[in-house]
Amino acid sequence: MSSVSSQPQFRLTQPPSKVLHLRNLPWECTEEELVELGKPFGNVVNTKCNVGPNRNQAFIEFVDLNQAIAMISYYASSSEPAQVRGKTVYLQYSNRQEIVNNKTTADAGGNVLLVTIEGADARLVSIDVLHLAHVKGISSMAA
Repeated sequence: MSSVSSQPQFRLTQPPSKVLHLRNLPWECTEEELVELGKPFGNVVNTKCNVGPNRNQAFIEFVDLNQAIAMISYYASSSEPAQVRGKTVYLQYSNRQEIVNNKTTADAGGNVLLVTIEGADARLVSIDVLHLAHVKGISSMAA
């Protein structure tokens, strides 16, 4: 049987981890596609999509190490490779034990607050007043 790709489907050089590194993914692979790929093996608790120089790599994190081992073991012994949208996906254990951050810049909360204060009392509002309103959860400061 001839191989379509010269890349091995598995690189088993890393010790087992509940985080798996996936390569050769289709362009703009989604979190939902990654969760669906991992669902038969356990509970996928985190993902990180579209990483790497070609944005065709991803990470999936299972709740338990044995679930990640089950996925690697299954595809290592299966005649059918792991696939997303008909494209063969290459799997390996990650060198990380958890995915630290899955948020994009657009999703992450920033440290910038833009406020426009109008009216005669605008000069009475200071940074301290705004901070106090934020800490107490006050959404509007009506006089």
